[in-house]
Amino acid sequence: MYRNEFTAWYRRMSVVYGIGTWSVLGSLLYYSRTMAKSSDQKDGSASEVPSELSERPKGFYVETVVTYKEDFVPNTEKILNYWKSWTGGPGTEP
Repeated sequence: MYRNEFTAWYRRMSVVYGIGTWSVLGSLLYYSRTMAKSSDQKDGSASEVPSELSERPKGFYVETVVTYKEDFVPNTEKILNYWKSWTGGPGTEP
């Protein structure tokens, strides 16, 4: 009986794996075709390229803006405190 249960479980998991694989492949195919159609439509409507974009850029410039909040609590700490409230562990005091 143990062998029959294992065989049934193995077949079920093979079906689940197969469905998942074909779903991913199908969604990738669908996505690639819809993106190809949308890029064809964009290419046809915008035939002119502005002179600013046709010139090669002289350098590379990146600007980063960092904003700090005064009473910011990271999401990991929120999750940890929530988990501790359920398990009865000591949490941080507000």
